[in-house]
Amino acid sequence: MNKLFGYVLFFLSIAIAVDAKMFKADEFLLDNGLRVVVVENHKAPLIKQMLWYQVGAVDEFRGHGGSAHLLEHLLFRGTAKISGDEFNRIMEKNGAESNAFTSYEVTSYHQFADISRLEVLLALEADRMQNLKISADDFEAERKIVFEERKQVVENNPASPFYERLQQMLWGTSPYGRPITGLPEEILSLKFDDTLDFYRKYYVPNNAILVLSGDIDVATARPLVEKYYGKLKSNPLKRELPASVTEQFHQQLQMSLPHIATPRVTRMFMLPPRKELQDKIYAYDILSEFLGGGETAEMYRDLVLRKRIAVSVSTSYNYMTRSNTVFTLSLIPNTEKSFTPEYAITALNTSLIKARNALTEERLEQIKRKISANMVYLNDNPQTAASWIGYMLSMGFDLNEIQNYENKLNAVQLKDVHQAFDELLQASDIIGILLPSSDIRRDHDE
Repeated sequence: MNKLFGYVLFFLSIAIAVDAKMFKADEFLLDNGLRVVVVENHKAPLIKQMLWYQVGAVDEFRGHGGSAHLLEHLLFRGTAKISGDEFNRIMEKNGAESNAFTSYEVTSYHQFADISRLEVLLALEADRMQNLKISADDFEAERKIVFEERKQVVENNPASPFYERLQQMLWGTSPYGRPITGLPEEILSLKFDDTLDFYRKYYVPNNAILVLSGDIDVATARPLVEKYYGKLKSNPLKRELPASVTEQFHQQLQMSLPHIATPRVTRMFMLPPRKELQDKIYAYDILSEFLGGGETAEMYRDLVLRKRIAVSVSTSYNYMTRSNTVFTLSLIPNTEKSFTPEYAITALNTSLIKARNALTEERLEQIKRKISANMVYLNDNPQTAASWIGYMLSMGFDLNEIQNYENKLNAVQLKDVHQAFDELLQASDIIGILLPSSDIRRDHDE
């Protein structure tokens, strides 16, 4: 009987683990199309509000680069009710942290404060969804700020020309091949009326997701959200998805730049869009962790610890796009050893192929446990939970899939990762080599 009882408990624990959800989250939809997600976390009387507009740099017209980012800045210039710097002053008075960011896919505005300040956060953010009021002088001032920001953040980074060129070669004519900031000449040519048209088109409730994460539940959130966001008007919006990259290519870029102290090697693989890959993205996520996810990863152990060819090896897998997903390998060579670009590329590729046979059932389970441990922090922190859930929803994941993300990872089998490995090696790719300026610059297609 005791043995039978033990089996029952064992299988019951498996069932519970399979059904376990990462977050206590629920959602509702306003009549105007605003999607609202509430993530409960009652450990502290805090709230994170994140408003995600499903518009970013990929939605800009060609030649209008920087529109989305400039508009993000302009939203801090005031509305018909709240003028000038009053928005920031009210946030500071209420002890709220407030900021925003623009990516290829989304523009997000977010605040973090005591739960007692929630109505203030809702009122201010809802107000600037449709009541932006700026002058021509405001526009010019922010355009100069955005221009200077690009110079400071991008152009003062000695490696920026390399990575912008690499992105352009990888994506070709796709909007993803253009920088989020826009090019300097594009920023300076942006027009007041065009930017306002961009605002009126995309800053509507039916193109936004509101995430409230913290000491709150749906019963409390719904009437408050209705009060401040419910009267805003929606507009019909037809969004065109960026075309997928389907052509096969194998390219190489070699560039030398001043102020680069150490060479770098990057290999980027162009993979199908997430909707085509479906659950395969979880196998690629595990593969990325296995190959370059820290000092216990296979390629790090091979190239850094065993062979000492490199001082750093890392990988990433980006499936947060509306187009192709991208798998990236990065290597910083150990220049104390004799270095040539050809040697570094050969070492990187040899290590990659060799790693396939090192992935065993035991290593797979170790990786799953590591990822699961890291994901605990998402649930503990209302800020990281709001960021992750909001981005995933904006990319087309539904709430149930987000809730079961860890279960999806745990369902991945060894054969799935091996299949992903084989598909990766057959994918289109680009190899980029960045050298100090003493080397000769060369870029070519193979």
